[in-house]
This record gives sequence, structure tokens and C-alpha cells, in this order.
Amino acid sequence: MASGRRAEGGGQKRLSPTRVREAMHRAARYGRTGRHAEARTLYRSVLAARPDHRDALKACALAAFRLEALDEAAMLLQRAVALDADDAGAHNDLGNVLQAAGHIEAALAAYRRAVAIDPERAETHLNLGQALRAAGDLDAAAGAFGRAAALRPDHAGTLLRIGLVHHARGDLDEAARALRRALEVEPGNAEAHFALGNVLYAGSRLDEAVAAYGQAAAFRPDILDSSFEVGKPRHVHAHLDRRDPQAALAACDDLLARRPGQSGALAMKALALQEAGEREEARALLDFDRLLRREHCAPPAGFADIAAFNDALAAHVRDHPTLREAPESYSMERGRSTSELLPGRGGPAAAFGTLVEHALDAYRAALPQDPGHPFLADVPQSVRITAWGVILDEGAYQVPHIHPSAWLSGVYYVALPRSLGADDDGTAGWIEFGRPYWDFRMRAEPETRLIEPEEGLMLLFPSYMFHRTLPFAGGGERISVAFDLLRGE
Repeated sequence: MASGRRAEGGGQKRLSPTRVREAMHRAARYGRTGRHAEARTLYRSVLAARPDHRDALKACALAAFRLEALDEAAMLLQRAVALDADDAGAHNDLGNVLQAAGHIEAALAAYRRAVAIDPERAETHLNLGQALRAAGDLDAAAGAFGRAAALRPDHAGTLLRIGLVHHARGDLDEAARALRRALEVEPGNAEAHFALGNVLYAGSRLDEAVAAYGQAAAFRPDILDSSFEVGKPRHVHAHLDRRDPQAALAACDDLLARRPGQSGALAMKALALQEAGEREEARALLDFDRLLRREHCAPPAGFADIAAFNDALAAHVRDHPTLREAPESYSMERGRSTSELLPGRGGPAAAFGTLVEHALDAYRAALPQDPGHPFLADVPQSVRITAWGVILDEGAYQVPHIHPSAWLSGVYYVALPRSLGADDDGTAGWIEFGRPYWDFRMRAEPETRLIEPEEGLMLLFPSYMFHRTLPFAGGGERISVAFDLLRGE
């Protein structure tokens, strides 16, 4: 009889209403104390017995979301809204999960459904605004944030987001007004101070910007660190623009004391040294002669010569499924690039990875011993390689940039146009090192180094070196593979 009852129940454990309540209460306690895996296990036990328990579906989805199991969280919430199409909270939570998974259009649909059901819920308008901003619809995002603020006027987080979206729209006065209002509500909000600093910097109100950055750091000492990681430490720019290179140096050294060798800080330090008139110190930090290495690569195993390898690698880049036009925020003008080339490491990509490994060994062996140099004193024991293809056509070029999250960077030249060097200076299509991006208001002329690309040539250089390509005219493609060597775990 017992086996018959198990078969009739489909193998599911039966839970009494009392046991269900106990499991739900215990799981909720686990969730409140951060024990999300244990909470999810209990919610799953409830759902095994009662698949249509809406509270368990939503709570289990939240636990899965906290555990970054986004597919599971979305599936559970989709089941919940199928059971109750008018559950605004479940639609909002589904939007959060879909947005975290990068499914912005689906997230927008979920948020809009939640707003239609319950238009008085400020949180949903806020989340909708975030998704609209991610989708690039800044005007609609500003409207959604405005509705959230009307429902919750004294919420600093909403006012912060209003300031951020107005800054993105170029309306600096409205951005500053919203951020100052956020700081009236929450004077210790470091993010709002930092955002206000960026707005004031954009408006060339440099003294006020520096003060705002200082307030941000006073409330959260590490808040300025992330700007070095993306290569845009506007607080350092502000010091340089105010003609205070010593303050810029101090900001860089503060970061480097905590994170030796960080490439974004080293790039800015070199510029600050030049602006301070300390040319020898800047020259020693950049040291093109010792730290910029050229490697003429031999053909990898399986290829008759370097030309055959380059033909295969060029075809691999041209046919790569991720090849696309460079977005506006990218370091290229009118070029095309791929995403990661090396996963799977098959075909010419595998051979290229081997070339980089050999070149890295040669680079390390050639490095001088100099414990006083911040790059040479911090050579990592292990690295991992990431690489991507770049195609530049006539008139396309790469703007000055660095690779702030990497240790060592490089480029390998796969195919070059015949018009390379066909200009008055003879440098069309070449690569230049040392010149910063043109929004730096520098007074000192930087020292630069120009290098002519050659098919089969690999260049390796510290990731903090600014570099750019010069445009070229005429037909043909300039195909290269760029790569970073990231510090190992």
C-alpha cells in the first residue's frame, strides 16, 4: 500500500499546511541572515509538494537571484505571474532578474506591466528608469525617475539617479540641482558627492569639483579608486586642469600605495610628472627604450611561413561571429572589433595564444632589475591572456587610450594596407605611444614614440602607456590582434 501511495503522489513528499508554514518561516529566517542556499532548499521542498504556492515561487526566486542563478529565478517568477497576472511585485521582480541577465527589452516589458497594475509604486518607476537608461533612452529614463521622485520626494537614491541621467543628457544645471537635493536628504551619500564632482568638472567648475571629490572620499575612502580602473579619474584631471600637478601626483600615489602597479594610476602619474616639470622622472616611468619591446614572430607550428599564418588569422578575425562596428564609447573611430578570440583556442587562435606566451617569456627575460621602478618592481608571477581582433579601413583610427585593468598589453600585425605611410610625414597608419587623449588640458608637450607596423611584428608594452593609431587613406584593411595580460588570480 505504501508503494502505491508513493506512485499515486508522483514521488513528491507530501507536506501538511503546518509543515509548509514552518518551512516558509524557517526559509525566511535563513534569507534574512544571508543563508540563501539553505533558504532555496527549503523553498524547493515546499514547491515539490505544492508547485503552485505563489509565495514560495517568489521567495525561491529571490533566493536564486541572490545566488546569481538568474535563469532559475526568471523561470520561477514567470510561473508566479502565470498564476496571478496582476501581481505587480512579481512583475517588478521579474524585471530585476531579466535586467541583471542583460535582457533589457524583456525587463522593460515586465516593469511596464508592473507600472500598469500599480502606478503608485515608486520602486517600479525607479527600476524602469534604470532599464530605460541601460537601453539608451535617456529622456524616457528621466521621466520614469521623475515619477518615482514625485511618489517618494525624499529618496536620495532616486534623486541621485535623476542627477546621473541629466548629466548623461548634457543638462548640467538640472543634474547639479538634483544631486544637491540628494545631499540635502542624505549629506553623507558618497556617490552623490562623487557624481556632483563629475558634473562640476564637466562644467569647468574645477575648485567646486575638487571639493566635491574630497567630500566623496571623506565619506567613502575607496570611492575614487574605480575611476582609475576605467581610466577616467576625473578628480586627477581636475587637479591638472587647475594647474596643480602636485595634487594630481598625490592622488596617484595614494592609490598606488594601496594598489602597487595599477595601470590607470601609473598613466596619470606620468602625465602629472610631465606637467610638474619633472621630465626625467616621467621619462623613467615610461621608458620606451626598456619597456616597449618589438618581437618579430616566427611561424607557429603547422604553418609553412608567417604569411600563411597571417592569412589564416586574418580570415579568423574577418569571419568571427562577434565582429561589429565600434560603439561610440569605444577607443576607435569607425573601426570594427571582435570580442574574445581565444576561448576554445582552436585553429589560428590557438597558435596566436602560443605566440603571445613565447613573446611574454622573452619580454620577462629582457626586463632589467630595478626594484625602484613601479612597473619592474611588481611583475606578476602568473597572468591570463585576453585578445580581440581589430579591423581599420580608410579613415578609421584608434584614439589615444590605455588598458587600465591590465598589466601588460600588446598588438600583433596581421595584414596591412599598401597605403601605410603614404602621407607627407610617412607615418599614416602607424602607432604612436605617449600622447594622452585630447580632452586632457595639458601644457607640457609629451614625449612620444612612433613605430611602423609590419606584418608579423608583435609589440608589447606596459598597459599604462597611452597609444593611438594614425589614420590612413587609400584602400585595404589594417588588421591586428590586440591583447592584454591580466594579473593571475
